Amino acid sequence: MVVAVGAVIVQLARSQWAQHLRSLRTRELDFLPQVSQRIQNFRRVKMDGERKVWEVAAREAQYFEEDKQIVVDGPEVSFFVKDDQGVVSVKGKQGKILLDGREMDRVDLEGGIELRFRDYLVQADRAVYQRADDSVVSPGTVRVTGDGLSLSGDRMTLDMGSQRARFEGNVRTVVERTPEEKDANRS
Repeated sequence: MVVAVGAVIVQLARSQWAQHLRSLRTRELDFLPQVSQRIQNFRRVKMDGERKVWEVAAREAQYFEEDKQIVVDGPEVSFFVKDDQGVVSVKGKQGKILLDGREMDRVDLEGGIELRFRDYLVQADRAVYQRADDSVVSPGTVRVTGDGLSLSGDRMTLDMGSQRARFEGNVRTVVERTPEEKDANRS
């Protein structure tokens, strides 16, 4: 009789403990009621036939269905230029991706921005991609280095279609000659 009562008590204790753990998990989820999905090692790619158009990767992403946005941590967005002319990649510490249906409408990245295209590195505090303009805008101080060029300015707009960048406000440019160019001028 004592063994049967003991077994019932143990079973009740287990049941109570399991219910306690379920309520803890429910309360943890209540801290993030607006989050529809939480994804680690997030990756999303848009294809046009056999060609990649863009790719987004992040350490972690939170999808907010009502706001139609994805909040990303450690994002890298890559835009694949038509006719295999290269990849424009933009990294940041965090950001938001606003969606229009299944399309990426706007990407707003902040913190330690590094934009790479061919041999150039652009550093800024913020970068915004607008699908409507097909452009990346860095509204604050921008520094560009690479291929014998050093440039800074207060704002940059990179048109993805034409692959041209426009710099505005306090633009300062330094062009360095390569050792081969210096030797050619001495002859």
